[in-house]
Amino acid sequence: MDLYLMSPPHLRWSLRGRANPRSKRADAVDPVRARHEWLALAEGIEALGGTVAVLPPDESLTGLPFAAEAGLPLPPLGPGQKPRFLLPRMHVEHRRAEREAWRPFVEQLGFSAIEIDEGTWEGQGDVATCEGVTLLFWGGRTDLVGVRAAKRHLSGEILEIRVREPAFHGNMAALPLPISDSLIVCADVVDDDSVAVLEARFGRDRIHFVSEEEIQAYSTNGLPIGDTILCPSLLPDRVRRLIERQGMKVAELKMIELCEKAGGASRCLVCVAPGVGDAITIPDDARLSSWAEELRRGA
Repeated sequence: MDLYLMSPPHLRWSLRGRANPRSKRADAVDPVRARHEWLALAEGIEALGGTVAVLPPDESLTGLPFAAEAGLPLPPLGPGQKPRFLLPRMHVEHRRAEREAWRPFVEQLGFSAIEIDEGTWEGQGDVATCEGVTLLFWGGRTDLVGVRAAKRHLSGEILEIRVREPAFHGNMAALPLPISDSLIVCADVVDDDSVAVLEARFGRDRIHFVSEEEIQAYSTNGLPIGDTILCPSLLPDRVRRLIERQGMKVAELKMIELCEKAGGASRCLVCVAPGVGDAITIPDDARLSSWAEELRRGA
């Protein structure tokens, strides 16, 4: 089972920090429409074979829907042990309390919650995997101290990749395409030395470059599931064709409130725990089916 941790917007959800380039200039969000958009993504994930576990919304935690920053699921350290869940240390002050909302939820599911004790590290917002290699991003909201503290809990081949403004997360700079074991990368927001590291490891022919203008339309924020990638509908045509040439189908989602106003695309709204299987138990009230009708009604 591939598990997707998500948390819907609250009925009184609003933009608080407005630190995203889009949210800085956006009109107020419509929380009911945002909940409909969130549900469309969640149902799209389950239609493709994923399983969604729903953390209830919290009116005081406006960043909670952006679940990529919930942390990072990790395998158990040994036989008979629980899978681990590495909690984040957030950069933005109003999002720091999210960790204490996610902690009991992931423990209820069956994870052992752990945390780093120094630096700033924002979970899967700054983690990607390509061909079994873990990419750890820093230089935006995650700093080098935080990424190296997180790295101590990981195993296998790891590359540290530095990003720069306007990207504040790694998922604004790079997107793995699992079907072709290739990467979409924006060299405009990745440090030159880090681009060289990626080219040396994966080969330039497996790296497809996009522009800074294209990442402003969320070209690196799609959510790949199998041979399909769930993307916001503002995906540029050139990038759509690029993805399709890599053997992937593109499924577009209308995300005016969540993406075009709040600045969070499909990848930003999930924390992915691949292959957790029997190690995890999802309570009935955390299943998407328990939430769908309420969200659909806007209740």
